[in-house]
Amino acid sequence: MHKLMITAAGLLLGLSLRGAAAQTVDPAAAETVSWTASVHADNGVKPADTLTLALQAQVRDGWHVYALNQLPGGPTPLRITIDPNQVASANGEPIGSPATKIHDRSFDLDTQLYSRAFSVTVPVRVASRAASGRQRIPVSVRFQTCNDRICQPPKTVHLSAPITISTVK
Repeated sequence: MHKLMITAAGLLLGLSLRGAAAQTVDPAAAETVSWTASVHADNGVKPADTLTLALQAQVRDGWHVYALNQLPGGPTPLRITIDPNQVASANGEPIGSPATKIHDRSFDLDTQLYSRAFSVTVPVRVASRAASGRQRIPVSVRFQTCNDRICQPPKTVHLSAPITISTVK
């Protein structure tokens, strides 16, 4: 009887470990969109300057991201927010690459979406009292991805764009 209990316990442990190994998911492989953020400035950046923060996105094959503008009752639209900080703030609305317009059967209305690569730019103003040197502009991106079978819940990723501020005139 004792030997049978040990064998049963070993079998259950083996099955649970095998199940755990089968459920392990590489987080990078599960991502449907990869993002990068950068700042575009023609000359050196100084306090109170205006410049452009650029987001580049790469959507995994078979998936799409809903664009900035959506009809009420539709999918979660893409939202870009410059997070509160001492370096810079938004100086206008985000502008995205041209989106593909389709009739989405899931929502029974026309939607705008991105598949593959796209970009979004945000005009920003450097704070008038921004410290000189290397800084980062924090940005949050909220988006929803779907494929032809399922939609993932809306997700927010936090990025930052490097910037070097010079106070030398």
